[in-house]
Amino acid sequence: MDLRRTPPDPEPPKPVEEPPERPQTEPPAPVREPDPTPPDYLGSRVQKVTFLFLVCFGVFLQDIPAQDAVAPGATTITNIEQLPGWQSCDTCSGGGKVPYSMAQGLDYPVLLTTRFSIGHGVPWSHALWWKRLGNNSNISHFEISLDEYIEDPDSSWGIEYNVNQLLDNQWFKFSTQCSFGDGIWQVWDSAHKRWARTNVPCLRPAPSTHTHLMMAYERVNGRAHFLTITIDKQVYRIDRSFDPQPIAGRSGDFGVHFQLNGNKQSNPYSVWVHDFRLTYW
Repeated sequence: MDLRRTPPDPEPPKPVEEPPERPQTEPPAPVREPDPTPPDYLGSRVQKVTFLFLVCFGVFLQDIPAQDAVAPGATTITNIEQLPGWQSCDTCSGGGKVPYSMAQGLDYPVLLTTRFSIGHGVPWSHALWWKRLGNNSNISHFEISLDEYIEDPDSSWGIEYNVNQLLDNQWFKFSTQCSFGDGIWQVWDSAHKRWARTNVPCLRPAPSTHTHLMMAYERVNGRAHFLTITIDKQVYRIDRSFDPQPIAGRSGDFGVHFQLNGNKQSNPYSVWVHDFRLTYW
């Protein structure tokens, strides 16, 4: 598991993070999703002018990267949060002792929702849940997505999402963290065991609201390549690559994890997750 923080006093230490920076105030330019097929512009003169404008504008936009498409024949595992066999811990995630729980099959705030909760414990404690999903050495592209709902986001320092794969004693960990406390999204540098800041802002959602997230990754040229983060259909390109972490294990194993990060006061809070899915090819 990614080591995040050790208990601080009085400020949160960041032994595995890069030196703190002031979060950028402006988000990166979002990746434009493909426009729908244009209508037939061969009719009126107005349509022809519009067509010419779109052609010229399209040339202007051609260098803006599009979101990576899912390959035909990709496999999707849905409702991972409802599957049996999740494992969990507190201190193994780099923090101190804290009560935590997971409740599946709830009908709040929507049907078939799982509630992940962290209680009051040691300052800066975390609760980690992980689920192994299979073994396939041939897959190299991964997309995770989920809907989440937080009643009290002010109590959370951040939330971490992950898909990972073991291959030939190399651990490719695509850990992605929305750090509310730092105001920025971060990605995991496995080889150096530290967080790398992106320029994507991590904003606390309003209390009791739904957020849809999607993150895309690939294993390419022996490295973990972080592609995009999508927040409520707003797509941001990350384009950061890191070497894997050497580790012993069964080659081809892959899975996901989900982690709640506590704050200095260790305020309790819960996150309701619905339709946590992994698509891979």
